[in-house]
Amino acid sequence: MNPIRSARRLAGKMIRAVPWLRRQWYVSTDYRLSTEAEIRVAAPKGWLSPLAARRQERAYLGLLDRMRAGQPREDLVIAAQAVDALGRRELSLLEIGCGSGYYKEIFDRLCRTSVTYVGIDYSPAMVARARARYQSTDFQQMDATALTFPDGAFDVTFNGVSLMHILDWRQAVAESRRVARVACIFHSVPVFPTRATAYIRKYAYGAPVGEIVFNRDELLSCFASNGLKVARSWTGLPYDVHAIAGEHSFDETFLCLREGPA
Repeated sequence: MNPIRSARRLAGKMIRAVPWLRRQWYVSTDYRLSTEAEIRVAAPKGWLSPLAARRQERAYLGLLDRMRAGQPREDLVIAAQAVDALGRRELSLLEIGCGSGYYKEIFDRLCRTSVTYVGIDYSPAMVARARARYQSTDFQQMDATALTFPDGAFDVTFNGVSLMHILDWRQAVAESRRVARVACIFHSVPVFPTRATAYIRKYAYGAPVGEIVFNRDELLSCFASNGLKVARSWTGLPYDVHAIAGEHSFDETFLCLREGPA
């Protein structure tokens, strides 16, 4: 037996067996069903961690390198397709939950549309990393449920892989719609076909966080009640929590057109 391969297997077993090591090594681990109330108490500040922000940024650097080399991951392509599906030559876009700002570069490289980008995140650590990497771009610390922009301030709002982490998600949808003149994009949203919306605790980038896997009909009803009509959707990367939730789930990206007066 190859001694290097054997050593790697042994190291992997040790990492998986020790909770602290497991949480530092893996991007996401230790999933378990929870409740909204429990998450509000136990995991409200995970994304505020400077270490988690640094580790998330590092994880996306490899994806950006692959994109620059002409091999973008499927979810990045879908994000650009959702923007381009509006058929505009140019538009203003607010990313809600921007993390370290990597979608600024993704839109610049993959979109046919010329995108004027602003990013917001409620984590000061995330915003600091975004400002350091993309110094000429406007990044602001802000709560997705209480945006300080005026009504219709942007053509499009883009909620990129963050709606699942916002406990007051209905208010976040309402705020996304309020500041969008044309459309809202909810990207890589985990959904169940029939199961009730589930609240999950896990460790992401070493920090305790909560996330939501939505009942699809409940999510669509929320969109409709906020004057948002789903014009198109894309199924994205596998995201299956069947092992703990009892029903298969998947990621979906929704392009929602704003109905009614802007």
